[in-house]
Amino acid sequence: MTEELSTKQRPDEICKTLGIGTTTYYNRLEHLGIEASKDEEGVYLNAEQMKRMEELHEHIKRTGKMKGFRGGGQLAVSESSGLASELEIPEVEAETFAQIDDEMLSQLIDEAGELRTQQIAMPHLVRLHLANNMTEDDLSDEQRAKLQAIREAANPKPNAVTVAQQLLERHRQNQGKK
Repeated sequence: MTEELSTKQRPDEICKTLGIGTTTYYNRLEHLGIEASKDEEGVYLNAEQMKRMEELHEHIKRTGKMKGFRGGGQLAVSESSGLASELEIPEVEAETFAQIDDEMLSQLIDEAGELRTQQIAMPHLVRLHLANNMTEDDLSDEQRAKLQAIREAANPKPNAVTVAQQLLERHRQNQGKK
């Protein structure tokens, strides 16, 4: 790939050549431990660094992942965003996953299940934390009315007739003890 290219490869040229986005470009630099050089025009990779990027690109095309490529580390989340959701995931050939053993499949299913559990639980957790931080002032008129009805049911007002009967009964019991 690099034979016809100049020795200084700029990020936008590399992204175009490899067909990757900027976040992926920086993740791959991080994985390879490459620190781009800088000149008056900006940052660039030299021919040797570009060769390593191309080799990693070919490895990813074959395996679907950066892991296992010599000289590299683990996938890094972009420092600019900090969000894993912005990572570009390369296309993976079907035979890549057809070759995984049962233990790896089980682990993959477990990890996917954990992720799905988090996705399902997140809206409930957000609602719970919202509710914990709300005051009565945050409630709608209808919700405040329901709250008042619950309070009244839990703490009923004493009925005058019942109170009078209880007092009279207590008085009669006290009279009988004398």
